Amino acid sequence: MDFKAFINEVAGRKDIGDVVYKKIIPAKSASYGTLNKPLPKELNRALLELGIEKLYTHQTEAIDKIREDKHTAVMTPTSSGKSFIYNIPVLESILNDNDSHALYLFPLKGLTQDQFQTFSELGDSLELHNHSAIYDGDTSSYKRGKIRSELPNVVFTNPDMLHLGILAFHEKWSAFFSNLKYVVIDELHTYRGVLGSHSADLIRRLRRVCELYGSKPVFITCSATIANPKELAETLTGVPFEIITGSGAPRGKKNFIFVNPIPEVSPYTASVKLFLECIKHELKTIAFTKSRKITELLYKWAVRDEPSLTERISTYRAGYLAEERREIEEALFSDKLSGVISTSALELGVDIGGLDACVLVGYPGTISSTLQRAGRVGRSENESIIFMVAIEDALDQHFMRRPEEFFRKSAEAAVLDEENEYILKQHLNCAVSEIPLSIEKEDIFNIRTSKPLLDDLVLKRKIRYTSLDRSYYPRRKNPHREVSIRGGGAPFRILLGDEKILIGESGSSRVLKELHPGAVYLHRGSQYLVKGIHLAKNEVHVKEVSVDYYTSPITDDRTDILEIEETKKFREYGFTINRGKLMITEHVLGFRRKDIYSRKLISEHLLELPPNEFKTSGVWIEVEDWIMREISEAGFGPAGGLHALEHTAIAALPLYALCDRRDLGGVSYFPVCPELGVPAIFIYDGHEGGVGLTKRGFEVAPHWFNSTLEILDECPCEKACPACTQDPHCGNNNEPLDKRAAQLILKHWLRKND
Repeated sequence: MDFKAFINEVAGRKDIGDVVYKKIIPAKSASYGTLNKPLPKELNRALLELGIEKLYTHQTEAIDKIREDKHTAVMTPTSSGKSFIYNIPVLESILNDNDSHALYLFPLKGLTQDQFQTFSELGDSLELHNHSAIYDGDTSSYKRGKIRSELPNVVFTNPDMLHLGILAFHEKWSAFFSNLKYVVIDELHTYRGVLGSHSADLIRRLRRVCELYGSKPVFITCSATIANPKELAETLTGVPFEIITGSGAPRGKKNFIFVNPIPEVSPYTASVKLFLECIKHELKTIAFTKSRKITELLYKWAVRDEPSLTERISTYRAGYLAEERREIEEALFSDKLSGVISTSALELGVDIGGLDACVLVGYPGTISSTLQRAGRVGRSENESIIFMVAIEDALDQHFMRRPEEFFRKSAEAAVLDEENEYILKQHLNCAVSEIPLSIEKEDIFNIRTSKPLLDDLVLKRKIRYTSLDRSYYPRRKNPHREVSIRGGGAPFRILLGDEKILIGESGSSRVLKELHPGAVYLHRGSQYLVKGIHLAKNEVHVKEVSVDYYTSPITDDRTDILEIEETKKFREYGFTINRGKLMITEHVLGFRRKDIYSRKLISEHLLELPPNEFKTSGVWIEVEDWIMREISEAGFGPAGGLHALEHTAIAALPLYALCDRRDLGGVSYFPVCPELGVPAIFIYDGHEGGVGLTKRGFEVAPHWFNSTLEILDECPCEKACPACTQDPHCGNNNEPLDKRAAQLILKHWLRKND
């Protein structure tokens, strides 16, 4: 494949857009290291049978640290052989002691299956008996019982099953925990936000159980590129880590192309054309989108333009049934498929064979995620190509105007909040159920900070307190089922027709916004109209349709301040920012129908749905009256300025925290916020209890607001547009917006008004 010729061909296609930047990331040869102590002969032989004659420098450095019983965090690019870093010490320990055990945690079942196959090959080659087993939600009851009675050396699972099926019944795993030598946490960077906050408490519960049975396992974590791998590993587990970041793995040449569609061409149309062109040039291609809806629409348009490829391309996203996902993964690996259009669900390292091209349909939202997705192509030393197609979004256009900054900028910090009281209280209830907690003894859960939460659980009759031995005891068995560590409660089942055929699932946090009555749900290229939603049964009922529109919700949000935790006055600047606990009331008032191709408004419809209330963390800033008067005197819109600033600040925060703008919410108040008596802007974590995102914004507020101003200043529009102030998920249809007023406010705050 002549990649240079292909790039020149694309650059000449105005129906795709302008190639605004080309970056060649050169190939890199491998660098190898030597272990301090040779591997056992049989393990060395097994590696040779897999074609591994030497280990990369980062592998030997990490393995040496793990052999010294040091908790080790590894951050290297995709396809750099991270799995051998933990498999080799684990297998070595089993060869030395057949009673040695390890626990492997993966965030997704597909990853569990994938890594299990890799480990099994090595275990079988070493002729180890009962070396490993998968224990997750897809494991049958019979198989689970057999695993517990005949414990394998290594258990492959996920955080959900560790929580519900292992720690909850730890007595049945006593022999496993008493000899647990290693705990492996792969894809560390995914443990952020809600999952990360839950998992931090989950790992502390795991450590308590290990302590009960007399073990102190070594933790091994592997991560894609983020700003804070050591900090994240330590926050997640509560133990100190050694960090390995340099990679000795080889890398093929990568062609990184920035494409900005011309105004007459939709970025989604351009993306479909690029996707199809790659496949026509016999490049095995993956397209990454930013939402489930766009994934389904792109597939629909692709097969419309090239019907002959209907059986050669597929969609892939969360919400598909497990058997559907396995089928697509296998088809990709076996070359039955030439291309796949996916959400972030395929961002992680499931082995889907050699991919040659990647089309990023919009900037993925973070540098870290972009590098991870781009790393899915050109594995080993093969040349590859990555197209990043800009959509009408603030960060997309920011990097189209400053492409060099994209490659200079470091990855974002992954953020979680291990002290989220809403989440911690749930895990304390589970922890007490597993092992009673005494005030008289030191505990992995800090008694000083946990006692008010424990006492609240006593008041709510969740647990018991006995003054005789000053200890907390469970009131009933297995409270674990009430806790969803993905943070969204029990999923909603999407059922088709009178036969109630299960076609997909949705998290409860998004169901009212995306699956309200009248909403159009897209699944594997088909359209379904939501007929009704049964909140008590967690069911959504749909029928198949063929319509030329999609739907978006009309929402109204309100904030109430529950507690001010911290206030910062930046004296060198002109603003004061507050951080604290908020009550958010979200209300879906109705929905809009928009044309599927032009995205123009067709109609609006009212709904009567219950409001959704939740407590979270957020930041807010009061805006002085004199600034608002100056805005009015300049002929700008004060309400539009606050609203525009809220939107653009939300768009800019992912430059500093590993998140998506949809993880955040915001409300702006004009003429006054009822609680504060002045105009104000609130930005909050869009998850119950808060997950540390706006806390990160609070810590870097001047940088955050400076980036917000840069986005507004760089955009050539006069008042508002999708590239700076408009938010595709705005419940008020992006009205009113005035970027000029937002710029004036920020210039006063940052002392740039001279």
